[in-house]
Amino acid sequence: MEKDVIVVGSGGAGLTAAITAAIGGLDVLLIEKSEYFGGATALSGGGIWIPGNSLAKKEGIDDSPDAAARYIQGLVGDIVRKDVLDAYVHNAAPMLDFMLANTEADFSLHHNEPDYYQEIDGAAMDGRLLDPVDYDGRKLGDTLGHLRPPLKEFNAPLGFMINFEDIPHLMNAGKSAKSTLHVLKLAGRYAMDRLRYPRGTRLTMGNALVARLIQSARKAGVELWHSAPMKELVAENGRVVGVEVERNGKVETIRARRGVVLATGGFSASREMRRKYFPYPDEHVTLMPDSNTGDGLKNAQLLGAELETGNHANAAYNVVSVLEKPDGTLGKYPHVFLDRPKPGCIGVNREGKRFGNEAAANYFKAMHDTGSVPAYLVCDHPFIKKYGLGLVYPGGVGLNKMLKIGYVTRGATLKELAEKIGVDPEGLEATVAQYNRYAEDGVDPDFHKGESPADIALGDPEHKPNPCLGRVAQGPFYAVTIYPGDGSSTLGLKVDAATHVLDKEDQPIPGLYACGLDMNVLWRGREPAHGSYNGLSMTFGYVAARQLLEQSGQSQ
Repeated sequence: MEKDVIVVGSGGAGLTAAITAAIGGLDVLLIEKSEYFGGATALSGGGIWIPGNSLAKKEGIDDSPDAAARYIQGLVGDIVRKDVLDAYVHNAAPMLDFMLANTEADFSLHHNEPDYYQEIDGAAMDGRLLDPVDYDGRKLGDTLGHLRPPLKEFNAPLGFMINFEDIPHLMNAGKSAKSTLHVLKLAGRYAMDRLRYPRGTRLTMGNALVARLIQSARKAGVELWHSAPMKELVAENGRVVGVEVERNGKVETIRARRGVVLATGGFSASREMRRKYFPYPDEHVTLMPDSNTGDGLKNAQLLGAELETGNHANAAYNVVSVLEKPDGTLGKYPHVFLDRPKPGCIGVNREGKRFGNEAAANYFKAMHDTGSVPAYLVCDHPFIKKYGLGLVYPGGVGLNKMLKIGYVTRGATLKELAEKIGVDPEGLEATVAQYNRYAEDGVDPDFHKGESPADIALGDPEHKPNPCLGRVAQGPFYAVTIYPGDGSSTLGLKVDAATHVLDKEDQPIPGLYACGLDMNVLWRGREPAHGSYNGLSMTFGYVAARQLLEQSGQSQ
């Protein structure tokens, strides 16, 4: 069997590359290792960070590639790859326009979500983050069963998927007639779906994005194989000419006339590579699919490629709590915006002391730097009833269940709570007393929680004087154990600005391209904003395809 292009991996990068190449006239095969399409993109919030995009311009938001380049340069510093940076800021908006014009991809502006580091020149307060529009999974037909399910603990907490607009309704269900009706409608649709389909059909966040891309790939003529792992790359005379694929119990060689695009999703699920490249590997919890074990990286290295080491961090680290299920698997909850940035939640170490700004996107760094592994998020009863805590959802939904199985710990007093979780009681009491004084004034002199626009965007706008600072005062008190985790690896293959994989002499390996998490991430471990990984992946999937089209004489 022979194709023009073989794409390995079905996340946002691989699907975008396959769609763009196919629309341009190339014959494309996309192979996916697991039974599910979507990779890390399907598990994500689905947002894409696209500076200078046309949707923002339509709303009068002024932005430019140059401003974005200054921001990324200032954030990443001297180790930024300026050629790759230039390729990103000048291709991100064109990629979006191409997808909007030629595919079922559809996005809306996510307002009031500023770039993380407003003190850096070129940062934007609004307009760069886009959310995927919800999608009706029934349009996928039988492929719906091969769409990677969302993280049930995160964006499908009651079985059905939610989006950002649903969250306030979940928080107010039982208090507001409008919100209660909204949640009941979601639950009703989900119940009806389960009578006819293997899962809910209202797709949101990353599932909506991937579903739109899958449908677009099918319409463009891309051949999609799931349960078809790449065994190795095939090279002749130094050029990559295809892949060996295992499918239906047999290994076959598929040749690629133009090239092979690696988009296998990095290596977060490889215990061996985590031990080599991640801090605290024994305590680390990855949110990535089990299939993301570095296949693209390892096979490219066998042909002379190398990893672009020297990053600030080798993963998109985050903060995770875990629940051991009866079947031995782990439920994983990423603590992003529902609890730790809100007023009345603090993080402490075993000494009972705070060690960082709980609202910061890089709170994991404080865990790493101070050795606060594991750590504990602590709150009081009014907080957990309003905002939830991890797998206890807003409104206190699931609290009794989580207490019973030991995911959440409760103490009538701070002293009792500290003793139960193994934290110094005097340290915790002193920390909470000091924190409560800060909450009264609305100023956190220790870690500056709630001072930056990024913090404020994740706080409670109705809470004064600081939307991120609130007292921890009314018992009983609660705690959940947190660990450093990741939403993806960032260390990847060294590529040039056109996504050609480079060898040790910085020469392109003919016929081999990498994008998504298989190319070393431009941010090099310093994430600029929400949605930046998905935006980067789709942009360089587009760049890879455009390069293949140009080399085949079919670019327009």
